[in-house]
Amino acid sequence: MKATSNIKMGIILFVLLGLFACENNKIEELTTGLEGTVFRGPINPVEIEGQVNDAPFSALFHVYNLKNKFITSFSSNAAGEFSVLLAPGNYKVKPDKSAPILGADFQVKEITVNPVGITKMDLYFDTGIR
Repeated sequence: MKATSNIKMGIILFVLLGLFACENNKIEELTTGLEGTVFRGPINPVEIEGQVNDAPFSALFHVYNLKNKFITSFSSNAAGEFSVLLAPGNYKVKPDKSAPILGADFQVKEITVNPVGITKMDLYFDTGIR
């Protein structure tokens, strides 16, 4: 009888400890990240003074840490605007192969997300037009 009581008490303590551990492991919401506009250029084969030669574009992008571990993906809209939540640190942003630029696999941009707030940064990619 006493052994059964000890087993029940042990199970109750185990469950309570498990609940307490779960309560203390809440996932913190990210309040840092990156936002800006993506541009591709040149968009004209000949540059003319005063003519804008870059244009925003819509595409899918992938984010990796500096050890090439995939973190997340994000898309830019038709105006080239994007926003992605990321923990503070250094990352690589790589356009998806479907992006309308030349050699998307090789156009990797290294970025740094600041420890406070949203880091604002525009990203420029080469179209290959010359």
